[in-house]
Order: sequence, then C-alpha cells, then structure tokens
Amino acid sequence: MKLTLAVALLASASAFSPARFSTRAAARPTRVEALARVIEDPLPKVYVYDHCPFCVRVRLALGLKNVKHEVVFMGNDDVATPTKLVGKKVAPILEMPADSHVMGESLDIIAYFDEKERFGPVGLFKPASGRKDLKAWQKGLQETLRCLTRPRYMQTALPEFMQQDGKDYFVKGHQIPPYEKADWKSSLSMDEQWGLYNQALAETDKYLPDLNKGLAELEGLIFSEEFCTEGGLSYDDIDLWSRLRSITLVKGAVFPPKVTAYLKNLEKAGDVPLYFNMQV
Repeated sequence: MKLTLAVALLASASAFSPARFSTRAAARPTRVEALARVIEDPLPKVYVYDHCPFCVRVRLALGLKNVKHEVVFMGNDDVATPTKLVGKKVAPILEMPADSHVMGESLDIIAYFDEKERFGPVGLFKPASGRKDLKAWQKGLQETLRCLTRPRYMQTALPEFMQQDGKDYFVKGHQIPPYEKADWKSSLSMDEQWGLYNQALAETDKYLPDLNKGLAELEGLIFSEEFCTEGGLSYDDIDLWSRLRSITLVKGAVFPPKVTAYLKNLEKAGDVPLYFNMQV
C-alpha cells in the first residue's frame, strides 16, 4: 500500500554565531527565519515511513530549506517499491524525476539539497557538533523508548500501518526489551511477539518515570528554544528533533517548557507535524 501526499513545506534558515557547545542561557541566537520558496517541476519525491526518525530528518531538512516536495508514504510491508528504486527495502529514498536521480541514506539526501544553490542558500545546516552529552542521553533512554513508542505505533493510524500486514511486518522486525533482535526473530512466534507489545503498552506506568526524568534532564542540555546547540541550526537539530518527535506520541510524557518550545518551533519551521494530538 502506498499513499502519496504533496506537502508544501514552510522553512527556515539562520545566521550563525561561532559554535561553542555550551547550553547556558546566554545571548539568544538568531531565530530560524523563512527562506524563499523553492518549487521544481516535477517535484522531488521522498519515500518515507511517518514514524521513522531517519525519514523525519529528510522531511524536516526540506521543510527548513523551504523546498516543496512530494511525500510518498510506503506501507511498512511494501518491499517492491524501495527494491525497485534502490535495490533493497530501506527508507528514506529520494527520487529526482527532473534529473533521473535516485538515492538513499538520510544524511546524504540532506547534503544533496544543502550543497546545491538551486535549492536555496548552501550550508544552511552547521555540521554535527559530536556532543557526547546528547548521545549519552539518547542511549540512556533507548530501551525505555522502545517499550513506550513501538507498541504505540501499532495503535495509531499512521499511513505505513493502515493494514495489518504492515503492522505484523513491523512487530516481527522490532523487538521489545530485553530481547535482542536475533532472539526476537528466531525464538518467538508472531502471537508471542504481539503479546509482548501489548504487555509493554499495559505497563506504561512502569516506564514513564524514567522517560520523564530524562526529559527533565534534556531541558538543561538544549541551548535554546530554537537550537539545541549554541551557534545556530545544525545537524544536531536534524537528528535530535527527529527522535524527540516519536516521544510526543506518549500520553503521560512531561515535556519541560524549553523542550516543548523547541519541539513546536521546529515543527512550524520545518512543517512536520508532531503527535501531541494523537497521543496514546
């Protein structure tokens, strides 16, 4: 199953101050500001899954650059479409009909648009800072988030999960802790896997305290309401925001004020909706 949605993306850019990876509330950096609209004919196509943070990276970047594009939501069990495009089942995938060009890998796709003048000012996104504190924060919540977000994807009407086959495909390939992927796929039946998904959802209260503690800690790691790292819009934001988006699906998650503002500012600038209005 494949749903196609033409998405008009409002975007942004910013003037950057020299990069120092402080999170102190010093002089406020320049806000993300709108760039001129870029509309090619035919439009670039981006093949994605809505829940996938790597796909969200590309959607957010194109929105921030104000490049109008077509979003093609693939069914999660659709193997034929990505295989025809790039030889295997992956996402995201960029197709440029005007150039007869197809490519995968989220960061490569973003670089493709950010390095060409035809898509607006080049170098909009500063390089990733390599901040270890953000990486450690993500790693510390990895298992908690798997237990909270994966079962919730199955409860929503996301386009890639509109049919049961798409949901089953996801469950089969995405384990619930403490299972590792190899054991999950080899030692459990589909019914047992679904049982563990349902159990994790039922045990939400068990995982929420760790999540909310982590979100409180993130408040101090984010530099401002516009950028997570001092110096301006960067690949740090592309990655972090795309991962935080999934957490907005969790009912009971408590987002501190700065984290909330950060999420909503980039939601508007990048024209990629958060999940606050569909929480489970």
